[in-house]
Amino acid sequence: MKHEYFRVYTNCMVTKGYTKSVISDIQRNNSEFIPNSLADIIDRLNQKESLASIYNDYGEESHPVLDEYFDFLIQKEYGFYCNSEEFDMFINLDLRYQNPDLISNIIIEIKRNELPALKGVVSQAEKLGCKFVALVCYESLDADDFEMIRLMFDDTIVSSVEIIAQYSESITAKAISELSTKFERLTSLFLFNAPPNMTMGSRKKYCNVIFSQKKYMNFSFCGGISSDHFQTNLPKVLESMNHNSCLNRKIAVDLKGNIKNCPAMPESFGNIKNMTLSEAIKHQKFDQYRDITKDDVTVCKDCEFRYICTDCRAYTERTDYDKNLLDISKPLKCGYDPYTGKWEEWSTSELKQKAINHYKQLLKS
Repeated sequence: MKHEYFRVYTNCMVTKGYTKSVISDIQRNNSEFIPNSLADIIDRLNQKESLASIYNDYGEESHPVLDEYFDFLIQKEYGFYCNSEEFDMFINLDLRYQNPDLISNIIIEIKRNELPALKGVVSQAEKLGCKFVALVCYESLDADDFEMIRLMFDDTIVSSVEIIAQYSESITAKAISELSTKFERLTSLFLFNAPPNMTMGSRKKYCNVIFSQKKYMNFSFCGGISSDHFQTNLPKVLESMNHNSCLNRKIAVDLKGNIKNCPAMPESFGNIKNMTLSEAIKHQKFDQYRDITKDDVTVCKDCEFRYICTDCRAYTERTDYDKNLLDISKPLKCGYDPYTGKWEEWSTSELKQKAINHYKQLLKS
């Protein structure tokens, strides 16, 4: 054998599941399936086990399969053949999640007639280092409303604003184009209760614009688990490995002004009318779910998607709790079964009906 070792690039991370594994190239933001047998080999390679040792352990009859595996890794540029000195030139990736901000994201539910009060909440979030803001309004907004929102974010550290609002005929394609041009921080515009077949045409001119025919009256749309939401990038993967991918450094203000981890969560840590965000995050239970990772969650801990997936602690299957009585059940709105490797419609699952009945008043909307 002319090569002594094989080095898998440190930006290529393998997550082993029950039936199959995922290899995530966090430099190219791409993930794909690999067999668990290849995941096992990559684990041995990462421990600097020689190719000769691996080939000897598997036996001659398995050499063609091993050759295919290494051809695949080379073709995909997931690694390279090397000697001992070259292997040691590459240091392992630091898997710690480091973020200096006390709060990274805030969700604010707001009524249209209360928009002027938004500036004060944003200012408080900004003091905590928050750079990502999601605004949720269950009413229609007009051009003047959007302009008021835009001006509120001038001269702030906020880098991304997402707006969820009811569709209005006054918000035409031209209006959205003009808004996207002027409101550079606007990264996503989700308009619900829209007519069928609404489209923006070419996305190059706009922020990410989504039209939905569904009508929302509250935050019960939260928590949907879908492969469309998977993210293969270094910050999100490291956050998922070390913290809860939904609630870490997140805060929310609901329609009544209650300060929560998420608008759909039942527990409140104060009200924005008489408490600041800085005071609320000091509540002893504010960070209770911060370090509940997918490795702690029932079923999710056996899923190959666990480090590129989102999570939800607001809507769960309500089956398992840890020693501190924190809910570590699988997200209710996930239809993936890692034990079969298949996706199914979550809302029709017989096993979820008890939890669905518990949430039925909220999930109706």
